[in-house]
Amino acid sequence: MRQSNYIIEREKGKHLKLGARKIIAHLYNKQNKNYSEIAREMNCHRTTISREIKKGLTTFKNADWSDREVYVPEIAQGVY
Repeated sequence: MRQSNYIIEREKGKHLKLGARKIIAHLYNKQNKNYSEIAREMNCHRTTISREIKKGLTTFKNADWSDREVYVPEIAQGVY
C-alpha cells in the first residue's frame, strides 16, 4: 500500500475515530515510524499523536519473556 493512501482528511479540533487509531497502530507498531512521521501522514500535530499513543500503550511479553510496548487502538478508544 502506498503511503499516500494513509493521509486522512480530518477537521481541525475533531477527535480521532477508531479507523484513524488503527492506522496509527499500523504505522507505529509495524512500520516503526516516529511521532513526527505519523503526524505528517495523518495530517495532524505530533503532540496529538504522542498523546494518542500514550493512551493506548500497553506492555506485552515476547516468547523469550522480554517486554515490548505496543499501541492498541481499542484500548485508546476505551480511554477516550
